[in-house]
Amino acid sequence: MSSLDLTRYRRDLRLRSVAAVWESAGCPPASALRHAEICLSLADHANRVRIVAGMWERHRFPPADAVRRAEICLILAAPEPTDPNQNQRKKAK
Repeated sequence: MSSLDLTRYRRDLRLRSVAAVWESAGCPPASALRHAEICLSLADHANRVRIVAGMWERHRFPPADAVRRAEICLILAAPEPTDPNQNQRKKAK
């Protein structure tokens, strides 16, 4: 598997995980996928929790629950941390 394929695969996994959170809250699949895309695009944004919590509040979730759900979505949306030794291990092989 090429590095580009692996990157896409990991992003798809994150996208499906976040969409599942939205679907479990009653959003239709297309809407859940759209919300998941937004969460992934906001994963590095400074105000990400506030913005995603606002999305949940618009779906009539109480503020505390909205923040909790936003944090879950953003944890699932965050890219995996890169291992600084990964490139060195590849070179050693």
